[in-house]
Amino acid sequence: MTVFVATCLLTHPATGWNSNSRLDLVFSAVDRGTLSIDAYQATEPYATGDKAYYGGHYYSDKVFGVSVVALPMYAVISDVARLTHWHPSFQFIQYVLTRWAVALPAAVAVMLLALLLVRLGAIPRLAILATAGTYFGSMMFGYSTVFFPYLPGIAACLGALTLLLAPPPFRIRRAAAIGGLLGAALVFDLTFIISVAIIGVFLLAACWKAGRVRGLQLLAVAGGAAAVPLGAFIVYSIAIFGSPSIPYQYESSQFFREGMSKGVMGVTSPKLDAAWFLSFDAYRGIFFWSPWVILLVVCAVWLIRTDASLRTIAIASLAAFVGYFLFNAGYYQWWGGATMGPRLMLPMYAVAPLALVAVCRADTPRPLRVATFTTMAAGVALSLPVAMVDPQTLQANLTETLLHVRAGDRLRVLQLEVLQDFYRLRWQGIKPTWLIPIPLSFFGCMIVIGAGVTGAYRVAQRAEPAADPADLADELV
Repeated sequence: MTVFVATCLLTHPATGWNSNSRLDLVFSAVDRGTLSIDAYQATEPYATGDKAYYGGHYYSDKVFGVSVVALPMYAVISDVARLTHWHPSFQFIQYVLTRWAVALPAAVAVMLLALLLVRLGAIPRLAILATAGTYFGSMMFGYSTVFFPYLPGIAACLGALTLLLAPPPFRIRRAAAIGGLLGAALVFDLTFIISVAIIGVFLLAACWKAGRVRGLQLLAVAGGAAAVPLGAFIVYSIAIFGSPSIPYQYESSQFFREGMSKGVMGVTSPKLDAAWFLSFDAYRGIFFWSPWVILLVVCAVWLIRTDASLRTIAIASLAAFVGYFLFNAGYYQWWGGATMGPRLMLPMYAVAPLALVAVCRADTPRPLRVATFTTMAAGVALSLPVAMVDPQTLQANLTETLLHVRAGDRLRVLQLEVLQDFYRLRWQGIKPTWLIPIPLSFFGCMIVIGAGVTGAYRVAQRAEPAADPADLADELV
């Protein structure tokens, strides 16, 4: 509830190319009965440069997961508008669709993360703090307020993990749900492939434990369920391109088309210079904006060395972080366009935060716990204001400069300027949000977050002595 209400207090007037590409598909499908976005792609406020061109028509260049989730809600809005002769604004429509298709899954993702930490052995009240620090001290909250697919994909992966780590027996229905969720994560965004692969290893292990025959049955069911959303996307691609293609190969922009043709969908070997700006530099550095991630790595290493029962979880957490860091460093457009941080690393939060169980247990070394929660507080202080102003922070540097950047270069960091203005209460330059005045929006959001986290912490604290951790987690979520 805290997460959803907090996102409802925020909205950002500028949607951007990425969001518009996905929204245009929704509008075209419902209002015009076509997959082509010809009527929207060059018209404000729907215009987008993220589009494919084939057979004389323009199409969204994105996988369609979040657009499909938004379809029924937009169909309702469209029908109501038609019956009542109401003409809802684009700002209103994108606000509602974002809350439906992104903010609600984000709230589910947060609950699932807290549940998983408790099931792994976390003290519930500390699991609440770790979950809040992860979510509000990173890009996750910001990308819960814009029409992007990351939070729905994270929710799908965490849902699959929750089912995998649930008590036995491991039945057919559970296998089907796990497979369906993993397939859904991929059609939300193909960058979830690393997290899905890691969770797939857990699935294989669970099937192995069930015995050869039973395990093969479970694996077949999971694979069949995963094939449903993936098959739907293949049908969608065939309907547009005449073959099971990925829209990126038909990019209308020569720059995007050439970039995506390099390596595997634009990913080649990691670049050391880009790695610097993705790690410690303020421009896109994950360790700068979310310094607790450094302690996350320490937690994973500590668990690997000291707790055999959680070693697999810790390895998975570390693999997710390293995998996405190298992926982002190898991507041709490593800075991710207009964004508040290393956007292409967002899918790691589907797995990586599990190692935080290390600071949520009774036997946690006090220095490790204090350091982790202190850096989480710093992450919130850095990331939350930027997320509230606009997570799609302009790249503020020429693309040519970023393509050939060197570790010693000094880039303009617009997020620092946003932070400076925010803490000095210089809000007059911020564009008014739809319907909600800026002061009410920002203060209301911070009050909701503070009250919600405090309330959840106190509920957990009161119930701990009398409840089993797993039962308490179910009650909290």
